[in-house]
Amino acid sequence: MKLLALIFAYAISHFITKPQRFRLFGWFKSWSVWLSKKLHFMQNEFIIIIIIALPVMVISVFLMNIFTSVLGGLLVAIMVLSYCIGPESLEEDFESGELRKRIGVRANAKIPVLIKKITQVSLRRWFGVFFWYVLLGIAGALIYRFSERLDAFTKNDEEIKPAIDRLIKILNYPVAWMMVVSLAIASDFERIFKKCKPFMNLNNLTSMDDSFLYEAADFAVENCEVESDEEKCIEHVSIRVLKRMLVVWLVFVSILVILAV
Repeated sequence: MKLLALIFAYAISHFITKPQRFRLFGWFKSWSVWLSKKLHFMQNEFIIIIIIALPVMVISVFLMNIFTSVLGGLLVAIMVLSYCIGPESLEEDFESGELRKRIGVRANAKIPVLIKKITQVSLRRWFGVFFWYVLLGIAGALIYRFSERLDAFTKNDEEIKPAIDRLIKILNYPVAWMMVVSLAIASDFERIFKKCKPFMNLNNLTSMDDSFLYEAADFAVENCEVESDEEKCIEHVSIRVLKRMLVVWLVFVSILVILAV
């Protein structure tokens, strides 16, 4: 069921024009601001947990009690994933010709900076949601998206920002390693493995530094992708590599489904 939900949700996000119109998180921003004021006496970590956990529990219980059948569960998963992907569309950003502007990169930015930003955006829009959905179901997808939105809403809040940054690091770190594995499979396994080997240590694990992902992505796009058409832009190559990584993830999930049967 999870595999079908992922495929349908990803397809829907491509077929619907401007899908961000249906991914509204203004209510969550208002909720986080209101609750933060009410719980100002508590530690920031506890405030963040409550802000995210309460809507996740309410939405999950409400939807699963309405749709109790197997088909209903699939529809719920598709709806939640479709809502949590994004909110913006990376493909529409690229097709608009304003990808750099939309993802916050200067027009004259160097290629490594651009590839890093595209990879980071794809992690937050696609891979993070998919990973935590496979691991925890719809609650996982909601936890990731609400955490990411809370991070975006409070980027100027110096008091609560450090706690949110730690949460995002915890959520993104395993996703980054899974992305590297899929990148190695989808690209040049030996060369990507050598690129990431220096990061395979306890120090990286404790610091949860995901810079290895961006270095590997930059290396793969610039060195492992042989283009016969010289006019292919670096944005196009980067997105193509990321999509190939998504295919690897879907294959991996399908294998898990087969083994679970």
